[in-house]
Amino acid sequence: MTVRTALLIIDMVSPFDFPRGPALRRAALAIAPRLAGLKQRIKRAGGLCIYANDNFADWTSDFDALVQLARQSPGGEVLEAVMPESDDLHVLKPRHSAFHQTALESVLGAEKINRVLVSGVATESCVLATALDARIRELEVAVISDCVASSGAARRTDTLSVLRYSEIPVISAARALTAPAR
Repeated sequence: MTVRTALLIIDMVSPFDFPRGPALRRAALAIAPRLAGLKQRIKRAGGLCIYANDNFADWTSDFDALVQLARQSPGGEVLEAVMPESDDLHVLKPRHSAFHQTALESVLGAEKINRVLVSGVATESCVLATALDARIRELEVAVISDCVASSGAARRTDTLSVLRYSEIPVISAARALTAPAR
């Protein structure tokens, strides 16, 4: 079977204006250049990039409005490195998992995606939930260790351990296109 890959970029479009937001923004800023490089490599290899973002319970907003909000906030600095492009896809999510009550599963099916690489923030919540949900859906899944961030180092380290214990590969961006996901 041909492997078709999507890079899921979780919650990197954000104003980071919540209690742990400043710490998470600093961590996201640290991974953003590496994530931008991975995004370009995925696209050159024929893969897709899909942004999955919280809508912050604003059911009247859309993705473009969220991008504008983030650009005009402290999160704009993060967004500069990983700005969505016209050929990138996106879904808005109400909670942690990019699959929960979104069209992501349908999008992946329509695009014949069978491998997802999970990146973004926060490792201990949205990244973890999305990776587990991808596995439940029997997709090949890997979490990109140097393209995920948390508001604290222990949160990130502990969650990466949980993912490994769950037999979800945790790989570096350098190995993302070559390492098997299972």
